[in-house]
Amino acid sequence: MRLAARGFRAPWLCALFGLAILISSFAKLRVGATAPLWLDEAWTGAIAGQPDWSSTLRQIWLDANAPLYYLLEHVWIGFAGLSDAALRAPSLGLGLAAPILAVLLPMEDWQLEDRLLFGGLVAVWTEGVVFSELARCYPLLFCLAIAETIAFVRLLSRPSLARAVIVASLANLMIVTHYQALALVGCQGLVMLAYLRGRVWRLWPAVLPLLPALGCLIWHAPRLAQFARPDVAWYAYTNLRTLEDLFTFAYGGRALLIFAVVAGVWGGMRLIGGRAREEPKPEFPVHWLAVSASLAAALLLIGAGAVRPSFTVRYLTPMVPGLLMALPLAVRLAPSNFKWASCLILGLYSLQALIWMAPALGRSGRLFNYEIASRDLMRTSPDRLIFTWDHPAQQVEDKSQYAAAGGFFFYRAKAKAEVVPVLFRPGDEPNQRLLSLATTPGSVILWIYDTGVRGVFASRFPPQIPKYDPSFGCRQYGAGSIGIYACARRWAK
Repeated sequence: MRLAARGFRAPWLCALFGLAILISSFAKLRVGATAPLWLDEAWTGAIAGQPDWSSTLRQIWLDANAPLYYLLEHVWIGFAGLSDAALRAPSLGLGLAAPILAVLLPMEDWQLEDRLLFGGLVAVWTEGVVFSELARCYPLLFCLAIAETIAFVRLLSRPSLARAVIVASLANLMIVTHYQALALVGCQGLVMLAYLRGRVWRLWPAVLPLLPALGCLIWHAPRLAQFARPDVAWYAYTNLRTLEDLFTFAYGGRALLIFAVVAGVWGGMRLIGGRAREEPKPEFPVHWLAVSASLAAALLLIGAGAVRPSFTVRYLTPMVPGLLMALPLAVRLAPSNFKWASCLILGLYSLQALIWMAPALGRSGRLFNYEIASRDLMRTSPDRLIFTWDHPAQQVEDKSQYAAAGGFFFYRAKAKAEVVPVLFRPGDEPNQRLLSLATTPGSVILWIYDTGVRGVFASRFPPQIPKYDPSFGCRQYGAGSIGIYACARRWAK
């Protein structure tokens, strides 16, 4: 591996990699471990926790997300159950496995020093720590992206049909885990065409593993078209500030400070030790093409979000392995008197993770959760739950989705309450609409919303159920723009 020739500091870098694994594993096991499920996790349970495959597939089709994670979670639930810990366990396992995967998977011209730095950065990527605590698809997507990005580099290094099939198979799994991964796969395809030129046509059978993803998109397209309507889309438009979000998401909130410290140390060493001796100029490794494809895909998604509101920063997850790969490649460019750069970068990133983790350990979870509200409502022994998620997507949502999501915690606790889903329509006064259905003495109401999203009824009609029916008492479990408004007659003063 020619490590000695490159000034490799094996013991120090191995120790720092081990430290990064310890810090990240502790954070993944402790941060948010006992927090209630937040909104999206509850929907995961509602979709994947259906009693049979037919109902599960129906709920998957009704949702706007790709199917693979839900299908795997449905199988897992059959063995592990629907508890918070059980729902999150696959994400935790994948989060713990991600840095090991990054280190063990081989690439041409990717030495142990590169692997340890890359794997350490994957371990302490703070967004990856957060995802590991959530019953969502992102840890699966991240692991697949690590494997696919490495396989893509291997394909560019030594093109063969076998390697192309591996890349296409992993790309297929990424797409059916999260449709936004299409951007990365498309940009990688363009890079292949430009780099391999005529040789790429010999690899045409490798497109066959992508056919399941194509079939899935065709199957889901009518439903996705409904969510893509301009009056339904709820995300904000992207702008130049989103480029800063991309940088922070991939490299961390203190990345500029870390890079400034590294540059400052290098400059100080030059002043003390003089110029480094001239070295042969390193060859351009194909790894930079993978970095370029990831950056291009990220910019493509951000650009699309400027035209149509369809972007949130977590959609950049499949591009992160390629973007993190840029740091080991940059270290290669360091002069001979600064081969400690790997150790310095990984040490600073581990410190960043520790600084982030300290306050995170004290947090009680995401505000947008209705598990606690549902638990308190169940203590009133209700016979009917009137549920609504006040959101622009109500225009295309199906009532069965709201019944499954709103009643998830009731179903899980085997509470005997009828769930009545409510989808507001133009002209509704939401307080009166909900009360019109809460006619039985045991009726309870759960109204959740985010007034930071456009088109929310709660922005125009503030929740005030007791004003219209004093027999109800209500509690607000949210704060700021987030509303978790729960009402029961037993709470009336």
